[in-house]
Amino acid sequence: MNHAVKQDLDPITLEMLWRRLVSIVGELGSTLRRTSFSSVVRDIGDYGCAIFDAQARLLAQTPDSTPGLCGPLGHMLRKILEAIPPETIDEGDMLIGNNPWAGSGHHNDVTIALPVFYQGRAVGYVVTCCHHVDIGGRRATTESRDNFEEGLRIPMLKFYRRGQPNTDVMAFIAQNVRSHETVMGDLSAQVAACHVGGERMREICAEMGWASLKPLADEIVARSEVVTRAEIRKLPNGVYRHEAKIDIVDGQTLTIMTAVTIDDDEITVDYTGTSPQVKAAINCTLTYASAYTTFGVLCLLDLPVPVNEGTLRPIRIIAEPGSCLNCTFPAPVFGRTAIGNFLPDMVYLAIAPAAPDRVCGGAGATPMWGQYMFGKRRDGADFAPFNVASGGLGARATKDGVSCLAFPYNVGNTPAEIVESEVPMLVEERSLWQDSAGPGRFRGGFGQKYVLRMLDGELGPMGDVLASFRGGRFVHPPEGVLGGGAAPNGFLSIAGAKEDAGRQVLVKPGDRIVSHIPGGGGYGNPRERDRAAIAMDLKNGLISPEHAKQYYGYAAP
Repeated sequence: MNHAVKQDLDPITLEMLWRRLVSIVGELGSTLRRTSFSSVVRDIGDYGCAIFDAQARLLAQTPDSTPGLCGPLGHMLRKILEAIPPETIDEGDMLIGNNPWAGSGHHNDVTIALPVFYQGRAVGYVVTCCHHVDIGGRRATTESRDNFEEGLRIPMLKFYRRGQPNTDVMAFIAQNVRSHETVMGDLSAQVAACHVGGERMREICAEMGWASLKPLADEIVARSEVVTRAEIRKLPNGVYRHEAKIDIVDGQTLTIMTAVTIDDDEITVDYTGTSPQVKAAINCTLTYASAYTTFGVLCLLDLPVPVNEGTLRPIRIIAEPGSCLNCTFPAPVFGRTAIGNFLPDMVYLAIAPAAPDRVCGGAGATPMWGQYMFGKRRDGADFAPFNVASGGLGARATKDGVSCLAFPYNVGNTPAEIVESEVPMLVEERSLWQDSAGPGRFRGGFGQKYVLRMLDGELGPMGDVLASFRGGRFVHPPEGVLGGGAAPNGFLSIAGAKEDAGRQVLVKPGDRIVSHIPGGGGYGNPRERDRAAIAMDLKNGLISPEHAKQYYGYAAP
């Protein structure tokens, strides 16, 4: 295969314009966060933004976004353009949709795309996707029996026509969601971000005297593909396998079968043999599974260029239709993080023997832990936030894992002040969980203890609060790698009763929600850990004397 790069731009101009594209998507993200109505966008950062050329080739995406929203944007754009062909699009049109099988895997993530015109000609697309906590349906639960129960299904439509709002579509959305002011406000924030991106893309065309972005796009895509294939060639050819057990709701267990094939300059991740799709709403669409798998592979490669169409071309993802990683309609999919967040770990655990310096231990931060709370304040105002708290990252080849890091889903830990201002709750404890890191030559990052109490009396909610929880690792702990130990299992209790994630629960005034969110798995033989590092962890109260003795063979002098 010939991967020669055509020299259309001098290197300095190419580098400046390339960095400018990355800056533009950063500006899109800032615009979204500053104009959004919801804490899930503003404070957690649960969104994705990207810009594409006229051929729908990815040029740049927000690097600080969650992979589950950013990764599927290209596939979503292409599906939108199949439903609304480019020749039927007028300048000023804006497109919308939330099909889980085309995009990021559940209805809550709504995509808005702006076709960008310059001098009457389409030059590219700006695409944004945000998580909307309220999309109608049964609210946040894994108990939905099929996809139709999970909220408003928005077909590929024109949200704006020739610069004017499509009031029919807007009214239909507003009438089918409970928190319509917040939802419509966040959709408006997406529109604003798209307009910013469109202006910046036109500015590049005007400054360079181009009729389109093709000269820049060709160089970015071709050069990035060459760099990516060269990096893959550094890995030893072969097929590397791993089998993992994943606990989901009600004590059920799924099996994820992973085969990573390195074939010269290409990587294929094949999940053939993985468990079939299930009744609980935790199934993954192939777009969502592919997004997290690809993210894991790109982290492994550690490329010197930002993600774009060229970096994606040598990576292939396979999952059998009807499996929990490639579910078929109308499977329920709301809580797809319960499986999809594990997929980078599966890649690392499979390929660790061949690339030990490039992987980390099993990440206890997976899957995402959080709480949805739906209720009313005493003043009658509704609240419906999503509160996220993260566990620890697995250890690396030369470093301990990072504590309380949202890997791989990459959203923020919701600040305690935001939780207490959005919901009539008190954060009673938020602390590092002692002994929660998997032991190893390098230990995992620590998880956290997180205790919330619903206020009562005048400060409490009006009536009970409907809550739903995300989390995992209740049965099968975060694995270590290459001799490293596992981290402890997660724990969740509500009003003193032990629970697992997924179901809707009524939380009454005075009830406590207690979460013990796991740390990350260890890397290498714990008995080889530096003695001074063990002593420092003991001094800081991160591990107990019993833990040090049992796993490290260390007794304090």
